[in-house]
Amino acid sequence: MTLGLVLYFGNSAAVSGAGTEDNNNNDSSQQKQLYLRGVDPALAKQYQPNNANNFVCLDGSLEIPFARVNDDYCDCPDGSDEPGTSACNNGSFYCVNKGHVPARLSSTRVNDGVCDYDVCCDGTDEWDYDNGAARCPDKCAEIGAERRALEETEQRVHALGSQKRAQIAYEAKELRREKEVELEHKVSELDELTARLAKAEELKNELEEKQRLTREASDKSRDARKQTLEDDYLVDIVTYRKALSHELHKKRLHRDTLILILRSVREKHNVEYNDGAVKEALAKYAEFIDAYPYMEQAALEYANEDEKSRTERQAQMDRDNEAQDDISVAACCEAVGIYENELETLGDDITLLYELLDKLRANYDRNYHDLAVKAADVGLGEFELTRDRDQAAIDAHNSAASIDTLRERVAEAKQIHEDLASATDDSPDEKKDEKEDEEDSATFEQKLASARTDFWDLQSAKNTLSGAVSNIRELLEKDLGPSDIYLPYSGKCFSLDTGEYTYELCLLDRASQVGNKDSARQGLGSFSGFGSSGSDGSTDYTVMKFTGGTKCWNGPERSITATFECAEDIKVISVSEPEKCEYLARMTGPFACPVDDKDSADAIRSQSDNASNDNTSNSNSNSNTEVVEHKHDEL
Repeated sequence: MTLGLVLYFGNSAAVSGAGTEDNNNNDSSQQKQLYLRGVDPALAKQYQPNNANNFVCLDGSLEIPFARVNDDYCDCPDGSDEPGTSACNNGSFYCVNKGHVPARLSSTRVNDGVCDYDVCCDGTDEWDYDNGAARCPDKCAEIGAERRALEETEQRVHALGSQKRAQIAYEAKELRREKEVELEHKVSELDELTARLAKAEELKNELEEKQRLTREASDKSRDARKQTLEDDYLVDIVTYRKALSHELHKKRLHRDTLILILRSVREKHNVEYNDGAVKEALAKYAEFIDAYPYMEQAALEYANEDEKSRTERQAQMDRDNEAQDDISVAACCEAVGIYENELETLGDDITLLYELLDKLRANYDRNYHDLAVKAADVGLGEFELTRDRDQAAIDAHNSAASIDTLRERVAEAKQIHEDLASATDDSPDEKKDEKEDEEDSATFEQKLASARTDFWDLQSAKNTLSGAVSNIRELLEKDLGPSDIYLPYSGKCFSLDTGEYTYELCLLDRASQVGNKDSARQGLGSFSGFGSSGSDGSTDYTVMKFTGGTKCWNGPERSITATFECAEDIKVISVSEPEKCEYLARMTGPFACPVDDKDSADAIRSQSDNASNDNTSNSNSNSNTEVVEHKHDEL
């Protein structure tokens, strides 16, 4: 058996046994070099016999006769004396793999009867045919060709991706310049608007002060004071009443929604499960409905009403209330009191019903798989989204209307009205000089109304413009990656339908999961930063992290980490859930392609300028996706 000593003489080679062999080559110019089977050529010098014709283990721990190298017996503690056999379980066999890539194979797999083409495509690890080794033809040409073809494809993909990234870098540079110019213009516009608003406020205050002084001097009778009350406060009270009416519409629907969810549990839950949490929730709901039986009927009417009919009904209610309540301060104040009382009651009812459902969601027995209870679980999540969205709209509406100021005005009007109602009849002197110059008064009131309108219009315009300025500044101050490569795509969304769910990732913004059957949306978090790499923790701009999503039942808040791979197009190619409620997304895009953004952007700009110049000269001369892993998690 030849264990694998190969003697190289210049360009010729011969295989011999484990020991050395002296061929007595008389040509002193031709140096004899030994090559042993399984040895990395880079280590060939260390596999030459020393002056004592011995081999020194690579770790220096032992010196053995050179004849014991590759003799199928492990002598060296590091296994280095058996590079071409399986004698040492800690050794390695070097595969030349001509036509492909050299590789190392564990010595334990040498002559094991298996063609290890994934490592040794040349089949040289199976050489001892007489003792059970497999006959493994050399497949390196085929495997190497496949690898080179794959590398060429990857190179083409990377080239296109790098070109796209360079283009994005140029677009980002231009977009930043446009945004900076836009910001400069808007800041200048805001400064001008602020100055105009200050003048408008000054004029309004001056006219209101004049009105106040005039009325103080002329209001000598109760009738005059009543009229002043109407003139000064009615518009503000009407505005406040309408704000309350707007909020009432939302809160009534909130209460009806919660009633319908609990009613559905009561009607459809499986009583045989005998779930204690369900029984407790329904018992308290029954107490509530028994006290207010009409509420369930009202909720059912709401459930059977489409959006268009509901909107028309609410609009008709608003018109009826305007005709009835907005005719005087007294009538409008009375309506305000009714609205405020109803809002307080609605708030108590919503809190009670929500707490019943929230406690049910936390405590119901999930082993029963009660579909009615699970539907209530999902319904409560959707209600929370609607409630929060409506509250944000109410807050924005109230802020725009300066609701706190209006509330103070209503309180003042109520006090003045009460004072007037308790006052005695006017004295004869107070009845004198009742008539004012109606023409002058009408002209003044028109000027005051115009001044107030101008002030509020300018205030609204300033708020809108301030928001736009803040948004641009926030965008430009973000970390947008090297050369602002994420700037053109900030907030843009990309999705993947996996069958059960659709995942949506909005770059630098947010991520979500939507059930394709029930359309239930779960937040997977908001953008919290890029990844980090290396021991120095440098920023990895190919990784985006989204955290703080919807909390899993009995688990953490949902989160997702998106990792980009180099490609020309931006896509979500897979989503997995390796840990409960912690998702991983694979995405493609030019952001992960290697390129010098600055130089490439300048080059594209230069090419663009050259092309533009050439065109000018010519003009003058002519006059669904990968499979997704997913672990089901309940809400």
